[in-house]
Amino acid sequence: GPSPCAVMAQPQVVGAASGPQADLQRQVATAAAQEGARQAAGQARSGLFEVKSYIQENPASVKVACFLVGLILIVFSILGLFNIFEAAIQPRQYLSNIYNVFFGVIIIICDGKESWLQKCGDVQTKLFVSCYALATQSGRAVFYFYVGSMTILVLPDNAFWKIVYIAIGSVLVLLALLMLLMQWCGRCCGCTGRYGQMEGTGSAGAGSDDAEVQS
Repeated sequence: GPSPCAVMAQPQVVGAASGPQADLQRQVATAAAQEGARQAAGQARSGLFEVKSYIQENPASVKVACFLVGLILIVFSILGLFNIFEAAIQPRQYLSNIYNVFFGVIIIICDGKESWLQKCGDVQTKLFVSCYALATQSGRAVFYFYVGSMTILVLPDNAFWKIVYIAIGSVLVLLALLMLLMQWCGRCCGCTGRYGQMEGTGSAGAGSDDAEVQS
């Protein structure tokens, strides 16, 4: 027979067991892993739908107005950065224009068409998840009011650009005040209710999608 040294020298293979018991253990482990993956996917999707269900949207006319103002803010801020039409702005105003480009992109994402933004990596939902205040109408209104007031205060020396910045900022401030008025005084103003209350529809959609996940 083999010597004790030869037996000890043989490598020990871990997990090489075979037979019905080993097959059963592998099947149980595979089923457990699949169930864990399904539960994780279900929790992730339910969390996403919960955020979507509480997203408050502006009326269509206000959304279009905010989108256009955001786009105009980006265009004129870029033109100001490159000193087009003799903007002749100061270094501090250059920095304000850089911020305004960034703010304009956020405004477009907040009030842009959802189907368009879904094709761009669903940036709207990602923004609202990362900064939930922007998912509420009041939060967006406060943000728009801040951006509008900062745009008004750019005040370059050139009269044309001064009028442009004051006009853009004033429109944005007025839109912010209108959003707050509709949100908190909607019933008093004759509106059917506070805009953006989508919890019922969102919860129903989330429930149906959760049922799909579980199936």
